[in-house]
Amino acid sequence: MPDLNQARMIGGIGSILLVLTIVPNVGPVLSIVGFILVLLALKYVSDTVQQPAIFQNALYAVIIGIVGAVIAMVLGGAALFAAVGPGFGGGFGDGVSGDFFSLLAGVVVALVVVWIFAVVSAFFLRKSLYLTSDVLGVKLFRTGGLLLFLGAILTIILVGFILSLVAYVLLAVAFFQIPQTGGQPPPPPPPPPP
Repeated sequence: MPDLNQARMIGGIGSILLVLTIVPNVGPVLSIVGFILVLLALKYVSDTVQQPAIFQNALYAVIIGIVGAVIAMVLGGAALFAAVGPGFGGGFGDGVSGDFFSLLAGVVVALVVVWIFAVVSAFFLRKSLYLTSDVLGVKLFRTGGLLLFLGAILTIILVGFILSLVAYVLLAVAFFQIPQTGGQPPPPPPPPPP
């Protein structure tokens, strides 16, 4: 059965991988692995403290994020297809400026959709982290959840990316502050002197 020690290690490593999202080329892969590890750690915490809402809210956050990304890809692909045209052979066609602006509008709509879904996803992740903070007594989960939520809101003006990175660092520290449980019991005290 998973315990808080496993949650501490898995969540801490996952949060560190989320910080490494900014690394070129491998950042997106590290981000996905990091999110999976953090989700698994929250599942362990949820099971250990018998608070299913912790994992449920985190799972809602992940599902909403995935749905938002898929919808944005479909919208972006549709905008590209509409701008290029069904032939794909003639470039942008005769009305280059009109096609460019329709492509630009489609990309903007896709980005707005991603932003909306990211804010809703961050809201549920914040709820999960607030519950984790309340149950475990580690206040950095609450701070990290708030910064992730604010980061998602402010991503539209690019400040949010910095807030999100700070939140991931705080989450790593928060996971490593989870109290250790289990393991070897301490040795018994020595007998009193005669």
